[in-house]
Parts: sequence; C-alpha cells; structure tokens
Amino acid sequence: MTTKQSDFLILNAIYLICMVVTSIVSFTIFNHAVVSVAFWINLIASYVAITAIWMYIRYIMRNLEQVKRFVPGYTALGVIAVIYLLCVVVYSLFTSTAHFALRWFTLVHIVTLALALILCGIIMIYIRNMHRQEADGQTKIVTLQLIDKALQQFLHTLEDAPASTVDEERRYVSSLIELVRYSDPITPDSLTYNDHQILLDIELMNNELVNQYASGEGVNSERLSAQLSQLKHRLTERNQHLFASKS
Repeated sequence: MTTKQSDFLILNAIYLICMVVTSIVSFTIFNHAVVSVAFWINLIASYVAITAIWMYIRYIMRNLEQVKRFVPGYTALGVIAVIYLLCVVVYSLFTSTAHFALRWFTLVHIVTLALALILCGIIMIYIRNMHRQEADGQTKIVTLQLIDKALQQFLHTLEDAPASTVDEERRYVSSLIELVRYSDPITPDSLTYNDHQILLDIELMNNELVNQYASGEGVNSERLSAQLSQLKHRLTERNQHLFASKS
C-alpha cells in the first residue's frame, strides 16, 4: 500500500495552516504580551508541538506496513505528541501572568518537553528492539528454509544414481525433509550456530556426491548412510533442545 504524493501535499498544507493559525491566535490574544519572554517561549513550544505531530504523521504515511506490525509502540508516540501539544495549550492560558513567575513557567515548559522526549526515546528503543527481534526471527526462519532446500537438492542429486544403490538413502532423505518441515523455525541464539553447521554439512555432502558422479566412482553407501544417520541425530537433538528451552 502506497501513499499518494497528493496526500503529502495535503498534509503539508494543513501543517502550514496550523502554523499560521497558531501565530495569528497568539499575536491576537496575547498582543499585549508580545514583548515578554513567556510569549515567545509558548509560541516556540507550540511550533515544536505542531511540527512533531506533522513529522509523526509523515512517518506513519511513509511506513504504513512497518507501523502495522508495531501498532502499540507507534500509537504511544502519537499519544505523547498530542499530550505535549495539549500541555502547551494549557500553559498558554497563563502567558499573561507568567511574568510574575517566569522561572517556574520556563521550568514547566522545559520539564514537559524533557519528559516527552524521554518517553519517546524509551518507546523508540522498544520499537527498535522489536524490529531487531523480528529481523532475527526472519533470519532464523530463512536458515531452516535453506536447510529444507539443501535437503531437496541433495535428494535430487541422489536421483541421478542407480535406484538399486541409494534407494534406501532416498527414503531416508525424504524423512529428513519431513522432519525439517515440522520443526520449529524460531531457533534460540544458542542453537543458531548449529543450524548453520547443519546447512553447511548438507551442502558438503551434496558436493561430495556430485564429485563422485563426476569422477565415475560408485556411491559409498556405507559412508553416506553414516552421514545421514548423524544428520538425523543432530536434527532430532536440535528439536529436543528447542522443545526443552520453550517448556
């Protein structure tokens, strides 16, 4: 799903209108306090709040698919931006009398902005961690898919041999493919290396078998059976460790 360029133009127009209206309202209602520091603090804070909401909406429009996967986090960012704007609006009601306690007025603005930034920072860290976990999960799923494809390639290589020599091995590899397909694809970090090693071993077995065909050698059924047995043991052990870690 893509966002049309016209949508961004509309958003930018709304942003400019909000900035102009804020300026007009501020200079109209508090025209007697234009020379005061409190007036400019509140006006700048209003600009910052409106700009933050504008940037937030632009980001949402540009990254809709990403936002859909982490709705709570991005919703919280929007809520904080809106609450900050509301706080600024409330503070503006005291602009006329803020010169009696200018330090406190300034401090309240600074603390509010700092709290908003801190909360947004915490939520961004949460979202980034969720992105990292999703990326890691996808990588681990891809690794298991590669193992499945490598086994299928190995099975295809075995089909080039005479049926009588490796018929049992073909059935064995087919059972390994089923074992992989019914395995949990989300592997803990402690077993990630093992998955990569299994993939490497299958590729080496396939290359070894291809070289035997190329050189005219017969298939070493005893060695092949031992390798397949070891491979099944490692896959079974992987699934057992995975089940134990999640129980």
